[in-house]
Amino acid sequence: MTTTELFRIGQNSFIEGRVKESITSFTKAHDEGYDPIRSYLSRGVSYVRMGEFDRAIDDFSAVIALDPDNERGYYYRAISLMDKGEYRRALEDLDHAIFLNHERGASFLARGLVKSELGLENDAISDFKAAVAYSDVESSGFAHGFGNYHTLFEKSMSLLEGDRGPLTINLTGDEIRKLEKWIEH
Repeated sequence: MTTTELFRIGQNSFIEGRVKESITSFTKAHDEGYDPIRSYLSRGVSYVRMGEFDRAIDDFSAVIALDPDNERGYYYRAISLMDKGEYRRALEDLDHAIFLNHERGASFLARGLVKSELGLENDAISDFKAAVAYSDVESSGFAHGFGNYHTLFEKSMSLLEGDRGPLTINLTGDEIRKLEKWIEH
């Protein structure tokens, strides 16, 4: 079996919800010489899905070491850091990811969540507006792919609630509904 076939088996396993199997296939493909960036990224996302954030961070850090301009490595490492509650480090990675690719709506959504958790509500508003301006598909996939952030981002949700919350004053009703849907998914 070729490394490409092993990698594809990993992708299919992940898509079908067999995440442990995907990790095994991505690891074997990597060990046998498959593209290290693709195998680290894919295995790292599988680790995120499993809640193994330290392992995910190791894989995404390996991607960044191999390719310091890999936007996806920074983005996904930030997601892992967010899940660990390491918001300052996540913010640094999201800033870098957005610098490398300023059109990923999910990066703006994640950065807005991090900023609101750090008490930077005005900055969060700008990022939420940017997230809403980009693809619904990508931002809704954020919550679907990385778990239920409602409990993780209680502060962000409280900013969206009520008539006088800081975000409700600065965002339209449609923008708020989209954000709530993405975060609560």
